[in-house]
Amino acid sequence: MAKRALQGVEFPPDASGARSTTVVNQGTFEAAIRAVSPEQADAVKNARGWRFSYVKHLLAQVKTAAGSPKNAYAIAEAGEKHMHDQMVYIRDPDGAEEPLSAAMKKYNDKFFQTATIKGNGPKVSQYTVPYHDKNLSGTELAQQIETWVRQGVIELSCGASLEKTMKHAEWLDLSDRYFVLFGAASAMGPYLQLMDMGANVIALDLDRPGIWKYLIEKARTSAGTLIFPTSKDPSGKSDDQLAEIAGCNLLTKTPEVRTWLADIFPTKELVLGAYAYLDGPLFVKVSVAMDAIIKDLVAKRKVKPALAYLCTPTDAHIVTNTAMTQAKSNYNKQPLWQSAIAALLSLTPKRMTKNFQKPVEGTDLTVGDAVVADQGPNYILAKRLQHWRAILSRRDGCIVSTNIAPSTATVSVVSNRAFALAYKGMHHFKPVEVFMQATSNAVMTGLLICDLNDTTGAANPKTQLANPMCLFTENAFHGGAWRCAYKFGTIGVPSVLAALWGMYVVSPYLMAYNFAQVYGWGQALLGWIQHEASGSGTGLWAQIGGKVTHYQYLAGLEVIHALLGLVRSDAATTFLQILSRVVVVSVLNECPAQFANDNIYIRLMLFAWSLTEVVRYLFYGVPVNNKVLTWLRYSMFIVLYPMGVIGEVGCLNHAATTAPDSKTAVVLPLLKYMYQHGGGVYTLITVYVVGLSVMYGHMLAQRAKVLGGKPKAVSPAKKNN
Repeated sequence: MAKRALQGVEFPPDASGARSTTVVNQGTFEAAIRAVSPEQADAVKNARGWRFSYVKHLLAQVKTAAGSPKNAYAIAEAGEKHMHDQMVYIRDPDGAEEPLSAAMKKYNDKFFQTATIKGNGPKVSQYTVPYHDKNLSGTELAQQIETWVRQGVIELSCGASLEKTMKHAEWLDLSDRYFVLFGAASAMGPYLQLMDMGANVIALDLDRPGIWKYLIEKARTSAGTLIFPTSKDPSGKSDDQLAEIAGCNLLTKTPEVRTWLADIFPTKELVLGAYAYLDGPLFVKVSVAMDAIIKDLVAKRKVKPALAYLCTPTDAHIVTNTAMTQAKSNYNKQPLWQSAIAALLSLTPKRMTKNFQKPVEGTDLTVGDAVVADQGPNYILAKRLQHWRAILSRRDGCIVSTNIAPSTATVSVVSNRAFALAYKGMHHFKPVEVFMQATSNAVMTGLLICDLNDTTGAANPKTQLANPMCLFTENAFHGGAWRCAYKFGTIGVPSVLAALWGMYVVSPYLMAYNFAQVYGWGQALLGWIQHEASGSGTGLWAQIGGKVTHYQYLAGLEVIHALLGLVRSDAATTFLQILSRVVVVSVLNECPAQFANDNIYIRLMLFAWSLTEVVRYLFYGVPVNNKVLTWLRYSMFIVLYPMGVIGEVGCLNHAATTAPDSKTAVVLPLLKYMYQHGGGVYTLITVYVVGLSVMYGHMLAQRAKVLGGKPKAVSPAKKNN
């Protein structure tokens, strides 16, 4: 195979002629930190095995930057200058090379022409976020945002910004906004959302017809306007013909792209969005190319542009103090199985590390470590370059929207089996949540729109920040990475183990358990029906009490399920719910003679219990979404819960007032004592009414949430038993 000709932005050759990414990577970190700490710079310079040691030097650098605004700016200036001076540009294939910074000054030729496509679709007028098979807006969206904040999935400032976007419908009219999207077809980019809001999108992406057919097709049916570079005159061309001549290579045409953007819409404020992504060293190269273009546009455009980036949660950032407090709380409350895995992995290099840190010395700012070391130093360097440009441009008067996006299950990510398994298991590490691409796109676009309009937000250069690095703290939609018990970079292996355990052990076990309960309660319900049909009026408890007792005691396993984290139920709440049933069953078994004749209370109670549990356990046991079961689960309780409570209170009252004393009974004497000294039936009714109101209110809220739209599928491992 012929060797690829070198052209465009490249790593410089070393003394041996090799183009080492490590030399540039390590050298850039050294140059950046040397501006404020020669001692740290020497440590970086002397580090061995940079691929495996870069994380600790990254953390040290971010902590030093957090020490003062002066440090943050000095590190950014030194780091970005080193990158631009070190990276080279090769004009012609295998031709002479020169520093990229020199090439950007030298080449000013106009190469690209401009094509425009105006869409004819309807403009979005309401902010909507797709989430779990529903499109949330208005009150539903506000409630979900509140839930994310309360759980710790997003920061408070992020929730506030999303609510502002939701409330300001006028912000969604982007017909006079101009967005430059580097990597317009990127999975995490806002192209579709912006076009639906009527934006003018100046799209940059590779000169590949397939990409441009997609972009053009979407533009035609949108409310926006697509503007893009072409290598030939676009006049009179069909859409397919335009796709053949559209696009640009940011690596080989870096100066030409800069020149084209410098002249386009000179009186408009451009929003420069750097969304292009490539794997490995290519990400560094494309990031440097984007940065070179953006740097020049910030300096040369008559109207200062705004900047837009997406930060990764798997990085080192200044985090909120409340995030560290919740991380510590989650560590103290972690399920037993997580503690066990952490203990086992502590014997290996893949040990799990506590997520809470102390503030940087001399400040009240804390640096959180969510770095995934396996991403490699090239990925971190590319993101670091974006961070540096963001804080420097904001200092120079630009609006800079640079918000942390959550871990997202994009097609490219989940195509990797290990990543897919890790993502499947991460929800066990509360409050981590991995989002689908459509949700991430919507929330990050919402934050971008807020940043461009909110004059009090962190993106606005007039807003005072404690440190320039706090720009990345505000509006963080980190997906729980800051607040989980363990550092995000150390939960990958246990997440895979949790996913495999859930798929091949927990899910089959819970399915078997649920169907065992269906069988047992089904037998009880069938017995109740047969007894009622016989019209005997006596012996109902004697006929089905044994089955009810057995399967009600078996439900005690659900407390263990909750303690082990096999389900999402709260262990204490589950214990109290089961205990109330066990008390009733025990009382009935301790004085069966009092219920030999079937009073109305025991008939109501056993019918309500049996039918409720058959439906509930079927709902949990069936692994696919079933609309009928979903409706029954969230509707029948409206009648059955009050029926069951009336029956329980009636049975307990009957036993307490009529049953004789028994030396072998355990629960009955306690009930009789309460009747004699604790208010009797009035106390009993009060306890049940309070308990019913709480449970009833919870179920009504769940009913409104689930039946208000298409119910989502729930796997046995995730459901509350």
